[in-house]
Amino acid sequence: MELLFIAGFLLAILVGVSMGLMGSGGSILTLPIFVYLFHIEPQYALDYSLFSIGILAIIGSIRPVVKGEIDLKTTAIFLIPSLFSVYLTKRYLLIAIPAQFNIAEIAVSRNHVIMLLFSMVILTSALAMIRRRKQEEIPAIKVHLSQVIKIITAGLLVGIMTGLVGAGGGFIIVPSLVLLLGIPLKQAIATSLFIIGLNASFGLIANYQLLNHMNWSILLTFTLITLVGLQIGTKWKNKLEVVRLHGIFGYFLISIGILIFTFEIIQFVNH
Repeated sequence: MELLFIAGFLLAILVGVSMGLMGSGGSILTLPIFVYLFHIEPQYALDYSLFSIGILAIIGSIRPVVKGEIDLKTTAIFLIPSLFSVYLTKRYLLIAIPAQFNIAEIAVSRNHVIMLLFSMVILTSALAMIRRRKQEEIPAIKVHLSQVIKIITAGLLVGIMTGLVGAGGGFIIVPSLVLLLGIPLKQAIATSLFIIGLNASFGLIANYQLLNHMNWSILLTFTLITLVGLQIGTKWKNKLEVVRLHGIFGYFLISIGILIFTFEIIQFVNH
């Protein structure tokens, strides 16, 4: 048990480094860390993830906001629908899933549903990161109605993922900002952190009454360690080839997604 806890806290550094370097990826790791290493039920681990990622992302975006590197008007096109959907998902959709229900006389728990959905999100995220290796920054472009609609749709999708499986959605946010709005990659990474931070905080507030289940010693220790990783990642961002790192990290996430999916299916079959 102690070794698992140590592994969880060590991986917290990787979470912070990933968020600092790429503006994404870190939130994908937090839920499985809390579930499999700290043995927290998935329905509660969602709030642990939202708390730690919310703090991490907000702190990581403070400097870019102060320096004016984030275009708040453009960001609002993505952020407003995202906040709307994360609230509805956390407040109504998640709790609408029964704690346990039957499919063809097989008992299915809410926790299995959450983790299976999460494994699919991880695999989607990984494929998006690998594809992003081939993406190049494009010059600033004039935003048309069709692009606004795509941004709003992406924002709604990110909000659903944040509320349902605790994923920040940086793998959708960053390419959407770069390809649809022509925002430079480094600025898109900072903007992604800003959006993730507000989304996570909003999702946590939506069900604030559930905060009494948290083990604050574990949660605060984990969050503080992620902040150390964030500082490391932020310093490395200007020295490393971030686009290439997306591809490498994507292959790592594929293995994590397959492991989670396989583990949950085995547990489901043996249940």
